[in-house]
Amino acid sequence: MPRVVANKPQPLDSASSKELERLQQAFGEHLRALRHDRLITIEQLSELAGLHPNYVGSVERGERNLSLFNMWRLAGGLEVSVSQLVETLPARVVKRVRRAS
Repeated sequence: MPRVVANKPQPLDSASSKELERLQQAFGEHLRALRHDRLITIEQLSELAGLHPNYVGSVERGERNLSLFNMWRLAGGLEVSVSQLVETLPARVVKRVRRAS
């Protein structure tokens, strides 16, 4: 098994890539819905969260795999908990591997 170097991103396989894309898309849609519910613009949320408007827009479009820190900042800008931001994310489907007896 090859050694994994810490702090160096490893390429995703095709299935993981699709899963990441689906997750980012779901998060972005939920973020946009929460922002719309509060009747605030991307620019207003960006200012409240201390992030660039282009960054927030790319998160809403599902183009970013954002950090926990930025998730926390967005939650603060929307005045919700981080758990409320992620509560609608799809469950991960894991294939079970049979062990040899």
